[in-house]
Order: sequence, then C-alpha cells, then structure tokens
Amino acid sequence: MAIRAVVVGGTSGIGYAMACRVAAQASTNSSPAGSPAAGSVIISGRTKPTNIPHSNMEFRALDATSMRQIKQYTDALKSDLQPGQALDYLIMTQGIMTTAGRTETPEEGIDRKMALHYYGKQLLIRELLPALKEDAKIIIVFDGLLGSPSKLNWEDLDLKKTYGLSKAADHCMAMNDCMVQYWAATAAAAAAAQKKTQQQHFVHAWPGGVNTSLHRELPWYLRPVARAALGLVGVSPDTCARNLLNGTAECAEAGGEEGRFWSNIDNKGRLIKNKAVWSEEQMRRVADHTWEIVDAAIITK
Repeated sequence: MAIRAVVVGGTSGIGYAMACRVAAQASTNSSPAGSPAAGSVIISGRTKPTNIPHSNMEFRALDATSMRQIKQYTDALKSDLQPGQALDYLIMTQGIMTTAGRTETPEEGIDRKMALHYYGKQLLIRELLPALKEDAKIIIVFDGLLGSPSKLNWEDLDLKKTYGLSKAADHCMAMNDCMVQYWAATAAAAAAAQKKTQQQHFVHAWPGGVNTSLHRELPWYLRPVARAALGLVGVSPDTCARNLLNGTAECAEAGGEEGRFWSNIDNKGRLIKNKAVWSEEQMRRVADHTWEIVDAAIITK
C-alpha cells in the first residue's frame, strides 16, 4: 500500500531522519513513480537539503513561523492532492534552540519560538485534517514528557505579559499535550457520528537528547558546550526517528484496542503513562485561544 507523508521541519535533524525512513518504506511500493498509487514524502522547511536521498521525496519551502505562509502552504497542498492521495502521516518537528527573549514574528506578533513549537503545528493539523486518512498518524515532536495543566498561566496563554524562556517552553509543552487530546476527542466524535471503526492517532513525542545541529542557533560561546553534551549523551537523528516511528505505530495499535486515540511517547517510543487527562473545559479554552491567535495572524495585513 502506498504511504504518503508531510514532514514539516523535515529538512534537517530528527524531521529529516523521519522523512527518510518513511520515504524508504514508501519506495518499496511497486507502483510507478508519479501514479496515484505511488508513495511520496513532502519535506518542508526554510532551506532545501543538499541531499535528498530518495526519488519519492519532494521539497516544498515553508517558513513555519508564519501563520499566513502555513495557510497558503496547506491550501496549495490540498489543491495538489489527487483523489486517492490522502496522507498517512503528518509529522511536525520544526523547532529552535535559542536564549533570545520574546521575539515576535513580523506583522503577526507571535513569539517566534511559540510559533514554531506550538501555534504553527496546530494550524497545520487543523488545515490538513481533510487530507488525512482515517487511520493517519499525526506526530508532534517537542516534549511530551513534562507538560502539565498546572504549568499554564491561564490568563496569559500567549505570554504577552509574562514571557520567559522557561515559561514559553512550559506553555508549548502543556498546550501541545492538551491539543493531542482535543484532536483525539474531536476525531472520536466524528468517527462515532459516521459509524466508522478506524480513527486517526495523535502523538506528542519527547525525543530526548539527539545529536542535531540545533545548537548552531545558540550564542557562539554556548555552542561548544551544547555540541559536546549532545555528542556525549545524544543519539543519532536516525535512531531517534526509528524509535519515534516504531513507538507511534505500537501506541496507535494498542490505543485503538483501548479506545484511546492519543499518546505521549518518550525517546524510546514507549507510552508515557499517568499523563494528565485534560477536561473538556480546559481543552475548549486552549483550543479557543489557539484559533484566536492564529486566525488573527492569518488576516493581519
């Protein structure tokens, strides 16, 4: 069966490794390249990789800090997909490692780190849901380990007033946790209404220490320390990709049997147990806030 995927953040690091693994699996399909039945992987980011190792990989440029660019990107992608070309995977690994304070995106006014780590990911899910298969896997790679409702400032969710680096990380962790449960609940309701047995599975993954090039965005005096630390304790991007993809498949299968369509997984791909279950009211507040921020950014001129 053909495998199709979109990997945002797929031009380097973990995302690139995940894209290459999915592309290698998709390339085993015997259908001719370019036919509706042939598998393909779209990788997206700001800069095209120098090496695209599989013929079924395609690069599409995207600045994932911009909500308007994301909307244009998803509209074009949905328009280009032919009948029978729904997506098996939506994988989002875009991120940044920086010690800079609040840095708002031009015109849209969203902190760049939060745009990459949270808001843009949720907009991608919302806009691409119609293009996803009924049993698609949606994977957010950020930090599915440490998020908690108790870490949110409910009166300042976008941290316009109370910004700090650790607080921004806490909010992105927690809100991504919340939204995988929100999306799973939304999909469950839709599946039940249509009397369908299959359902999409939403994952928030913690990659752990991975030896990538993200440290290059740190101040010059911190780069050697970060590089040395990642070299000592970090796994390769390919090892991380294998663990997260295998873990997603295993958790989706087990979750389906349990009636659970969301998972938080660790760096080995194992289900993180005892994660907080968000209330309907909490999910509604986070979702409403999210759409208020991203929709205002989309129409900003």
